[in-house]
Amino acid sequence: MAAGVAAQILNQRRRRDIVSTADLRKDFLASVVVFLVALPLCMGIAIASGVPVAAGLNTGIVGGIVVGTLAGSPLQVSGPAAGLTVIVIEAVQRFGLETLGVLVLMAGIFQLLAGSFRLGQWFRAVSPAVIKGMLAGIGVLIFASQFHVMVDDKPKGSGIENLVTIPQAVAKGMALPTNSRPETRQFHKRLLQEVGELHRMQVDLHERVGEQFPHIHDARDEESEPRRDAARSNIAQFMSDQQEILTGLKSVLESLRSEKQLVRPGRAEAVEAAAEAASAKAQDAIETLADGDPASLLAAQQDSVDALESLLDELKNHHMAAMLGLAAIVTIIIWQFAPKRLRVVPGPLVAVVVATVMAALLTLPVVYVEVPDRLWDGIHFPSLMVLSDTSVFTLFQTALLIAVVASAETLLCATAVDQMHSGPRTKYDRELLAQGVGNVICGVLGALPMTGVIVRSSANVQAGAKTRLSAILHGIWLLIFIVAMGGLLRQIPTAALAAILVYTGFKLVDVKAIRGLAKYGYSEVAIYATTVAMIVITDLLTGVLVGIALAAAKLLHTFSHLKTNLDVDQTNQSAVLSLHGAATFIRLPVIAAELENVPRGCELHVDFQHLDYIDHACLELLMNWARQHETTGGRLTIDWESLHARFRSAGQPTGGNGADVGAAPSDGARPTTASSAS
Repeated sequence: MAAGVAAQILNQRRRRDIVSTADLRKDFLASVVVFLVALPLCMGIAIASGVPVAAGLNTGIVGGIVVGTLAGSPLQVSGPAAGLTVIVIEAVQRFGLETLGVLVLMAGIFQLLAGSFRLGQWFRAVSPAVIKGMLAGIGVLIFASQFHVMVDDKPKGSGIENLVTIPQAVAKGMALPTNSRPETRQFHKRLLQEVGELHRMQVDLHERVGEQFPHIHDARDEESEPRRDAARSNIAQFMSDQQEILTGLKSVLESLRSEKQLVRPGRAEAVEAAAEAASAKAQDAIETLADGDPASLLAAQQDSVDALESLLDELKNHHMAAMLGLAAIVTIIIWQFAPKRLRVVPGPLVAVVVATVMAALLTLPVVYVEVPDRLWDGIHFPSLMVLSDTSVFTLFQTALLIAVVASAETLLCATAVDQMHSGPRTKYDRELLAQGVGNVICGVLGALPMTGVIVRSSANVQAGAKTRLSAILHGIWLLIFIVAMGGLLRQIPTAALAAILVYTGFKLVDVKAIRGLAKYGYSEVAIYATTVAMIVITDLLTGVLVGIALAAAKLLHTFSHLKTNLDVDQTNQSAVLSLHGAATFIRLPVIAAELENVPRGCELHVDFQHLDYIDHACLELLMNWARQHETTGGRLTIDWESLHARFRSAGQPTGGNGADVGAAPSDGARPTTASSAS
């Protein structure tokens, strides 16, 4: 017998091993698919957020390895999300790139606190109209801003400006190409890549200088001795890096002068002038660093960044960038109709590959991705100078907004993922804690904030993932690829990544969601539309707050709106009081006024068929009125069957639908009736 039991246990273990091996194989294949989805999105979202590409890639790695290990939703995949791009770009413009790490770190701490206090479920307590409106508003902003990037142009100052100037971007994209000769295209492509790398170096230097001398600081501290000491301790390295940029610009200038015939017709003088201006600004930055004046350092750095961007503008070819962007979007659309076995490779990756191959074969002079040689170079630890110079409360609102939006998006995504599979359900508080840990680490690394991402998560489930191992492995693949083959990323045109986000933004404006909301009334559609409009016109926080306020107003109206109709039949000495809406204490005077109009000695039937809710105060009013009305020879009939579902605490008599009420209930007791026993 013992031998039989042992054999049975051994067989069970063997079956578990087989299942584990099968799950491991599925997780491995799924992780590759998710990696292929995540790679272009990490880069594209970083560009859309106005931060270095490395910041998005680092977030993807942390989201996979760290959050994937701790997550409360095993099959959800975390990383940089399109939903946070609007907040991040506004924060960078307001506070400076050097504050990004501090903001994300604070947001992560907020999430850790929320998870510790078990607030995970509460982040889901937001009207669907507001959530869908928020995502649609973000989609409109992403679409409008990235449409300009898709033609190698810069986004404008606001969402409205980006929308209004889309026709200008279309006009730029439709302009006839001027670089027809292969040697001209090759020369411009080389210059664009060289200047692009110098621009990346200048942005990185600007951020490092900003970490020591933040954009928002106390002017009274500018001349303090501690500030001067900080400047002297870092100034030598800053000057060396700025000199390297200046040397690169001089090399570009020499190429322009020696190979002027390769510059596209009519642009040689303008390009050379832009290169000279960039060199002059770099020289000014060196002199400012040598002077060490905190008040002038950041201004000189920003001038140098702007001058390099102007030089890039002179070298760009909007028509060719638009061609690549259009090819990427068409590829994504066509790929949806490819055979199922081919669609294992995600459409966005195919689009990036197609655009990259086109750019390489045709030697297209467009803007390419700017990434550092080493992943470590893209890491920027939070600077204590930011906290010493900037009021914590000044950063508090933005960090809290990041935390709230990231948490809501993550937990809503987790709910959607649960509906896609039959495995373990999400533990919301644990997921919130995991996101908090991930964002704390991203803040320490100076990376983008993260959320659970529905695009990657759905790809993970559809690819057959069974455990959290697939999310962890996808982060490892990201890390290996960037470390081993990061140079390949420099061959990707930014227009292709922007095209992916243009398509993503378009998809966020979900028409099916609008139709679904319309089923619950046009008020839901109005809340949705207002939220979208306010996000586009003002900002994300204002739009969401307005949406929440409208949803609360609708809720208040729903629970305070009551329509009454009293129909009296004098012939039969009967009356019917119909109630529509919610009968709460707020509308108690309305019901009382109708009861006063019931003739003496009349039989009153109260129709609850269209009543959504009735509270104890209104029911007690009816019971008290019934007792007084009976003294005049009348009586009150209530439809208990319909009332039972709306006011359970009052109890239900054992009689039928038309029970006559004889007395009012007291202390929660069930009312008595004349026609049936209690």
